Amino acid sequence: MKYSSRFFLYAPLGLFLTLFLGVGVHWWLAASTLSTQLEAMNGRDIAPGVTIRFSSRTISGFPFTLDTEFRNMSFQIDTPHGPAEWRPQEFAMHALTYGRAETIFEAAGRQELRWTRDDGSKRTLVFDVGALHASAIDDHTGLARFDLDLVGFGSKAFTAKRLQFHIRRNLPRASFDLVVSADDVRFSAKDSSNLGNRIVTARFEGVISQAKSFDALRAGAERWTDAVEHWRKADGTLHVDSLWLKWSEMTTGGQGTLSLDNAHCPLGALNFKITGMADFQKRAAEQHLARGPMAGLASALLDRVTAKGDRPVDVVLRFMNGVVTLNSEPADTLAPLY
Repeated sequence: MKYSSRFFLYAPLGLFLTLFLGVGVHWWLAASTLSTQLEAMNGRDIAPGVTIRFSSRTISGFPFTLDTEFRNMSFQIDTPHGPAEWRPQEFAMHALTYGRAETIFEAAGRQELRWTRDDGSKRTLVFDVGALHASAIDDHTGLARFDLDLVGFGSKAFTAKRLQFHIRRNLPRASFDLVVSADDVRFSAKDSSNLGNRIVTARFEGVISQAKSFDALRAGAERWTDAVEHWRKADGTLHVDSLWLKWSEMTTGGQGTLSLDNAHCPLGALNFKITGMADFQKRAAEQHLARGPMAGLASALLDRVTAKGDRPVDVVLRFMNGVVTLNSEPADTLAPLY
């Protein structure tokens, strides 16, 4: 066999083996780095006020992905009232060894969410999920986009067919685009509001201004309360482009702008148009819904629509000095965000 013939026979094989070796070394280095990082994070703050814990983890996915499965995983975040903790039964994360800095998260099985209310009482929500998927995309400044999609939520308090949360940094507008939605949410009799025990669908679309206030938070170098305080002092706003809710009995759509006052309570106004009030008025009469100031939003709404019959109703929700009013009627008090 001539030399040239041997070259064309073995050169592709040699090139393939070289590439395979390079990919293998790259994956091994990436897996080793990830393993070291995870061990350093275990039981410690991964960001100010945020702690993760796990009993063990397994890394696989050679040669192009880093697939990490955790056992006995928990996430804890500090709040002004005490720690909040999420414990998923099964948790995994996936990342590419090549390409953009995107991490996929998955959780399944029974979950526990524990938190402390502003009155100091402890609460626990045990729930199951059919599927929980999330993704985080980083750039050179930190987290640039986060998406959460939860299908088949079930608990004693409420169930939901689907829950979604999406937020992304909008560089040209120096803001964040925010979308939250829920489909077929059904509350238990104990946890139902006076507006009904089922939300057929809900969707929120809005824009958070003053995105620069959250730079340190996105980089994992600041507590969320400090970041929100910087945002408040920078006159940050949450502009509600669209808030649409459909109960079994009525539909409401609105928009407006909110911010935070010096006491860290919501400040601003939302304008709504509500239709389909006849069934709500009938049910309120059957349940002898309490009437009068500070008796809740449902009571204030009932006072507003009594003279309207079943015609569409325009209402304004105002948030000021720790009180929410419907048009001019005080309806309820508001707790500080932090």
